[in-house]
Amino acid sequence: MRRGDRRRVRAADLRLGAAMAEVEGLYAAVLRAGTPGRRRRLQAELSRAAGRLADLAAPPSDPRARTAVRRSRWGRRRALAERGAERIIARYGRGAS
Repeated sequence: MRRGDRRRVRAADLRLGAAMAEVEGLYAAVLRAGTPGRRRRLQAELSRAAGRLADLAAPPSDPRARTAVRRSRWGRRRALAERGAERIIARYGRGAS
């Protein structure tokens, strides 16, 4: 793998990790929300954050852009996120939120 490719993959992994952390944080906030109004606002934000995560984790439209071998921990984690996004998109469609 060339150096530029590693940087691009590393940057994509960081964006994916940040989106996942945002979803996890909002989910924890929803669980601890006190009032129903706050819970609804947090759930709406959680829905938008989950949509952003699905967009980031969705497989590329160009099948050649996918990497075949994923041996690193981040590579496996990214593959799991991509599969999850594929299932969400297959079940609810790309524009569901």
